[in-house]
Amino acid sequence: MATSPRQQYEKERDRLTDAHDEGRISTADHDAILECLDGRDETALAQPSRGIKTTDSGHSLRSYTNTLHKMAERLDGDLTDADADDVNQLMSDHLTGRHPDVKDDGLAESTLSSYQGILRTFFQYHDDLGVDPTDVEVMNPGRTPVDEHKIFDPDEVEDMRAEVDNPRDRALFELLVNTGQRIGALQSLRVKDMRPDEGVFYLNPDGGLKGADENGKKRPLLGAKRAVHDWLKDHPTKNPDDYLLTNLPSWSRGPNAGEMLSQQSLNRILKRIAESAGIDRSRVHAHTFRHTFVTIAKRDYDMDDATIKHIIGHKPDSTVMETTYAHLTNDDHIQAAEVAAGMAEPTDDSPLTPAVCPTCGDHLADDAKACAGCGMVFAPDAKSAEKQIQADVKQDYRDTEPGDDEQQGKIDALDDLLDDPEVKAALLDRMEEDE
Repeated sequence: MATSPRQQYEKERDRLTDAHDEGRISTADHDAILECLDGRDETALAQPSRGIKTTDSGHSLRSYTNTLHKMAERLDGDLTDADADDVNQLMSDHLTGRHPDVKDDGLAESTLSSYQGILRTFFQYHDDLGVDPTDVEVMNPGRTPVDEHKIFDPDEVEDMRAEVDNPRDRALFELLVNTGQRIGALQSLRVKDMRPDEGVFYLNPDGGLKGADENGKKRPLLGAKRAVHDWLKDHPTKNPDDYLLTNLPSWSRGPNAGEMLSQQSLNRILKRIAESAGIDRSRVHAHTFRHTFVTIAKRDYDMDDATIKHIIGHKPDSTVMETTYAHLTNDDHIQAAEVAAGMAEPTDDSPLTPAVCPTCGDHLADDAKACAGCGMVFAPDAKSAEKQIQADVKQDYRDTEPGDDEQQGKIDALDDLLDDPEVKAALLDRMEEDE
C-alpha cells in the first residue's frame, strides 16, 4: 500500500499510464505529462526543468499528476493539440458545472485556480506547443483574461506583413490575421478546402477542430483571398488532397511534398517574421493573431458576439466573449465616454485593411473597407454590406411594375454600377455613415 507522499506520487503515475493503456488519453499527452513531471521533480535529474520551479515534494508532484491526468481525459481532444481557448473553455465548464464530470454547481474558485496554475506550468515547460502560458486564465478577481496590450496593433500587423518573403508564409499570415482560426484548423486545411475565387474556405472535418465545424464548415477568407490564390498557384503538388501549408517548392522534391507542417514549424515561421519586423518573439504565438482578430472584429467593426463565435469556432452557448474577451466591453465604454466628453474623436479606421491592395496594387486609405480599384473586400462588416447592396437591387427588381420600361432601365443601370469596384467601395462607406 502506498503510504509515503513519494509512493503516492508513483502510484498516481501508474494510474496515468493505466489510462493511456486503456485508450483514455493519447500517447502524446501521456508522454508530455510524464516529461513535465520529471522536469519538475528535483530527484529526476535526467530531465531539464526548462525554467519551471522544481520540487522534491511528493504531495506537490502527486497533485500535478492527478490534475494533468484529469484534464487530459476531460478535454475534448489532446492537451498537446489544445490552444488557450480550449483550456479556458474547459475551466469555465468546470466552474459552472457544465462539464459532465463535475458536480452541477461546479467547482470552487480555489480548486479551479489550482488546476489553472498547474496547466500554466505544463505549457510553460512545453513551450514548443505554441500556447502562451499567460493566456491560460487563472481565477483572480479583477484580472482581465486577455490583456489588450498583448494583441497586435495595426502598425505591427503592417510591419509584419512587409517582412513576409514567400507566398506560403503570406498565406499563413493573412489567414491568421483575417479569419481568427485556431492554428490547428489552418494546419489541417487541404488544397481542396480552399475556394479563393468564391472568397471562402471549408474547415477540414478530420482536422481536430474541437467542435469548430458544428456550426458549419464554410468560413470567409476576407483579406486572405489573394494570398491563398497566389500560394495555390505555387503549391508544390497542387494535389487536392494534399495540405495547404506544406514545405516550400524548393524543399519539396522528396516524399514530404504536400505533407502537413507541424504547429511548431508554423509558430517558428511567425516568430521569424515578427523578429524581422522588430517585434519581440516572446509576444508572438499563433493564438495572438486569433485574439487580435476577435478584438478588431468586435471593437472596430462592431460584429455581434454570435457571428464572432461562429467564425472562430465556438458553440453558441460558449462564454468566450464574456470571459476571454471581457476587455472589449470595457474599451467600448471608455471610448464612448471619451468621445461624448469631447476628449477623443470617433475613428473610422479599418485595422484589417493593408496599406496596399494585394490584388491590384492600389494604395488604400486607412478607413477603406474595400478596394476602389478591384473591389476586394477586407473588413468583416463590408462583406455583410455587400450582400445588403445586392439584396436591395434584387428587391428593386421585384418591386418594378411589369412593363415599366423606364424604371426597369434605371434598375439595369444601377445593377451595372454595382459591378464597378469604385462605386461599390463608395456605397460601403455611405452605408456605414448611415448606420
